[in-house]
Amino acid sequence: MSKSPYRIINRYNPTTFKINYTPEYKTFTQHHIATDRSHPLYIAQKRRQAERSKEGLWWHVTTGVDLSKSSCVRTWARRRLRNAVREELQQRGYNHAGTLVDTAALKDRPELINVLRQGRSLDLKGSLRLHVLAPLIPAKYTVLCAETGEMIEKMLQVLTAESYQQPSLRNTGARPRKQQFLIKS
Repeated sequence: MSKSPYRIINRYNPTTFKINYTPEYKTFTQHHIATDRSHPLYIAQKRRQAERSKEGLWWHVTTGVDLSKSSCVRTWARRRLRNAVREELQQRGYNHAGTLVDTAALKDRPELINVLRQGRSLDLKGSLRLHVLAPLIPAKYTVLCAETGEMIEKMLQVLTAESYQQPSLRNTGARPRKQQFLIKS
């Protein structure tokens, strides 16, 4: 059975944030307005969602009340993670929306240059939700940047995959044995 290469991204478990990724364009936040037909803003919200362009990487950062009681700390943590993601995207030649804008940043990456030569796009696509975890608060910014950089590298690894379906890497154990039939006379 073959598995999706997007599992590479979702299986990466950094210590400072949690990742939810899908190659489809959708918002991970709950939209009570867009799902409640009796809400007065239902039609406007549905139209706004339908008109949103389905290109680039839709990403956002969330926090929970369990992170801190203070909204100031939660806002600071979200901003810190957002800045780290933007910085790592910029170092790799991408803008904040995951669109490749600086091909000069790829000069040391022959596998990515080969993808461009094949005529395929290196723009990041899909929806990404990053949820802040408590270890982000005391973590050094360099550690945070390293983890976000590793996440972006996993996304680039998916882009360089030859196909969207790869064989499973799960160890199935020993080879199945041939059955022997005994004929009794």
